[in-house]
Amino acid sequence: MKTAAKTEELELDFENPISIRQLVSELISVIARPEFETYLIDADTRDPRPNTLILVSGTEIGALNGIDGMLKDGDDVVFLPVAHGG
Repeated sequence: MKTAAKTEELELDFENPISIRQLVSELISVIARPEFETYLIDADTRDPRPNTLILVSGTEIGALNGIDGMLKDGDDVVFLPVAHGG
């Protein structure tokens, strides 16, 4: 994922609280690399969750109201790619 994004870490500041879904949209906009969006977002569902395990300050988003959970000031968000195959 960091290869597609051409960065390993990115710090973003927002005036108002945002959801994880909004953060994903902002990342796609800021990174502005089609290969990153293709890598992050599932083509069929238009959702990052099939391709990525998302952690907010060490907790998987499923325990935090999912993709629409709100981020707090100082939260660290980590995107870990999920390997698929058979």
